[in-house]
Amino acid sequence: MISLRLLGCNGGIGGSHRQTTCYLLGESTIIDSGTGLTILDLPELAVIDHVVLTHAHFDHIACLPLLIDSAAALRNEPIKVWGLSEVIEILETHIFNDLIWPDFTKIPTESAPFMVLGSISEHLEIAGMTFTPLPARHGIPACGYLVEKDGQSIAFSGDTEDCPLFWESVSLNGTVQAVIIECSYPSTMSELAKISMHMDVPTVASRINELPINVTAVIVHRKPGWESLIEAELRERLPNRELVFPEPGDELTFG
Repeated sequence: MISLRLLGCNGGIGGSHRQTTCYLLGESTIIDSGTGLTILDLPELAVIDHVVLTHAHFDHIACLPLLIDSAAALRNEPIKVWGLSEVIEILETHIFNDLIWPDFTKIPTESAPFMVLGSISEHLEIAGMTFTPLPARHGIPACGYLVEKDGQSIAFSGDTEDCPLFWESVSLNGTVQAVIIECSYPSTMSELAKISMHMDVPTVASRINELPINVTAVIVHRKPGWESLIEAELRERLPNRELVFPEPGDELTFG
């Protein structure tokens, strides 16, 4: 069984929608570290051992520097941050560079740092789960993930425009219980979706409709102000599918 707590699933900030992408798997592993991470209190932050990143856009990494700063000194081991090698290079060059934020791979010492950066190529074993990068198309180095445990799996799209290889990977894997898929824009904003390399309602509806009927679709990353319209349009287009439109803090289990 895979336990998923959606700390952040909003596509931006504003009003009650202010927790951007951050997913907690179990108690000690998160996918992305957007502002949803602020839902956790300090003791919960201190037990996070692994941060797995889809890409380095700010709504997905905003709280990573603050997590290291706040929780690392309360731990006996460094926090391990994982991503594609190109994503890790972006963090090293543009975030943890002693200009934007301290380089915690050298603090307090290089031999015993608060943070360790590591790259994922094919598979990564964390806390009894296997993380496998999935293709994504977002204009910068980015990926989704297949997370497998005990013969069951869930797929995360990350931020992406329509990516046939992602859907092919999901469709061919008979263990997938759910797809956590971004849908940033309603049908009236398809042009902006293309420009920003995000998904819109027509594309998401078409892809979900092609999945096996037992696969749950969890819709995330709806842009502020468009949440209700996106939900209404998807429910109209997919009346016979199980669709979940989570709020920050919601917990789901699969398997």
